[in-house]
Amino acid sequence: MQEKNDNLYLETGLSQIETTEILVEKLEPLIKYITYNIKRYKTPVSMLLFYTDEDISKKLHEYMRLTDVIKTIKIGESYFNFVFLLFTDNEGSYEFLKNLEISKLSKVDNYFYYEELEPEIYNIYNLLNSYLFNIAKKESFF
Repeated sequence: MQEKNDNLYLETGLSQIETTEILVEKLEPLIKYITYNIKRYKTPVSMLLFYTDEDISKKLHEYMRLTDVIKTIKIGESYFNFVFLLFTDNEGSYEFLKNLEISKLSKVDNYFYYEELEPEIYNIYNLLNSYLFNIAKKESFF
């Protein structure tokens, strides 16, 4: 999928910096709101990123719980589907992912990465870049 041209990061047609800036712009208010609630109510929230070359948002919506939040962002030929699993730690996120892969995404090429969010995010650029780096690393092995 990924071409060796530095300007085509993850098939977005943009550089990594431009891709991250778009994601930060679209996700920052949501991440700030969610981390505020993590701190206030002391509940776990996991953030998952599904990277695909097709829109899987309908499949994600069919599988999500009422409390989960999804934000799909299309950049170039790539879809970045961010899923926020409220009240879910890393173990619960792994179970969610495995069941979702079996039931809804078995025929869809996708790469994912997830982590439990901290109550305070000091640098959203670094957070999103860590997700993108892990996706790019996985993609380069296949």
